[in-house]
Amino acid sequence: MTRRRMRGVLVGALGLAMGAGVLLAGAGSASAHSRTHHDSTATSGTVTLTARSNSLDDTSPFTQVSVNKACPADYQDALYVSLVVPDGRETLLASHLTSGAPYATAPATAQVPAASGNGTIVRSIATAFDLASVPVADGTYPIHVTCANTDRVAFPEHPTFTGFIDVTGDTWQVSGHAAPIATNVKLSASPANHVQVGQPFTLTAKVSGGVPGAVQFEADNGVTVIGDPVPVVNGVATIQPPANTVPQVRSYIAVFTPTDQLAYAQDYTVLSYAFVKAPSITVTDANGTVLGATPQLAPGQQITVSATGFRPADGETVDVAATNVYFGVLPAVFPSTTSDATGSVTGYTLTVPSHISAGDHKIVLIGENTLVTITFAFTTK
Repeated sequence: MTRRRMRGVLVGALGLAMGAGVLLAGAGSASAHSRTHHDSTATSGTVTLTARSNSLDDTSPFTQVSVNKACPADYQDALYVSLVVPDGRETLLASHLTSGAPYATAPATAQVPAASGNGTIVRSIATAFDLASVPVADGTYPIHVTCANTDRVAFPEHPTFTGFIDVTGDTWQVSGHAAPIATNVKLSASPANHVQVGQPFTLTAKVSGGVPGAVQFEADNGVTVIGDPVPVVNGVATIQPPANTVPQVRSYIAVFTPTDQLAYAQDYTVLSYAFVKAPSITVTDANGTVLGATPQLAPGQQITVSATGFRPADGETVDVAATNVYFGVLPAVFPSTTSDATGSVTGYTLTVPSHISAGDHKIVLIGENTLVTITFAFTTK
């Protein structure tokens, strides 16, 4: 966040904390966001599959896979190849293909080994069906070629190109089916940005273009499946996941599978969502004595502030200020701090400004990402 934007967040929150507007020259503005990541699953690229044989039982069905586009930035370390079964699930055919990495220029091309090894897994098409518990049946099936970062936890998006194969009996061949039309799904949460632990929240997936299909909601980079696929109605699918009981940041995923997977491509989006503790604040004086409600403080007095309810896990910058300091109106801004893995600020020491106006004031702590605002009221003579 830029200094100007930070100042805008701080001033806006101070205005709310004071119950009145606060104006500082040059103040900026900011809007909350929930760290949504999105890369379209199907881009307008052409997948070329080179067959090793036409047997479903060949342990490595391809000698080479290629896409006529470069992989997106941050997703150029490896390619993954998957068979897509009728219910939209992917089942792996080849993992961690790196022979042409980094896949930063077009075409993105990888050689596929004949056997697993050196961090790469290859499987037959028959095995892929079996691992998905889906019987082999004649038909045309999508093949996903997905660009990936080696750190799939930090970079969970799923930028994917789609080709097709035709299965007949115990054989397969590359299909001449036209590339599918790309779709687009966006994921949001309510309450926006964060929710307190133990409280309900709702995930909403919006699919553009009126394409019929269903959305599978997942968590933790796809490890946790949330319920059954939810049909898209009027472009929207919603679900209320189980409440979260600990402060943390979790990734939620919406996978849109169109009803007609030959005409339209899947899409996949990721939302990072924070679960925070209920806000609380404790202030102590220089002797470590906890101050009660609305104490009288003296100019130059040192106090220590501890508060919780901010973004946990990776934390967030927390801005600190006091209201009505100068001329009974303008705030004093103190150095920012950072919330810890539990979403807490502990042992933050500040000094009451020596020229503070007499009257009512508040210490205000504001999380820059969550916009959680926690206040402590005090007075001065």
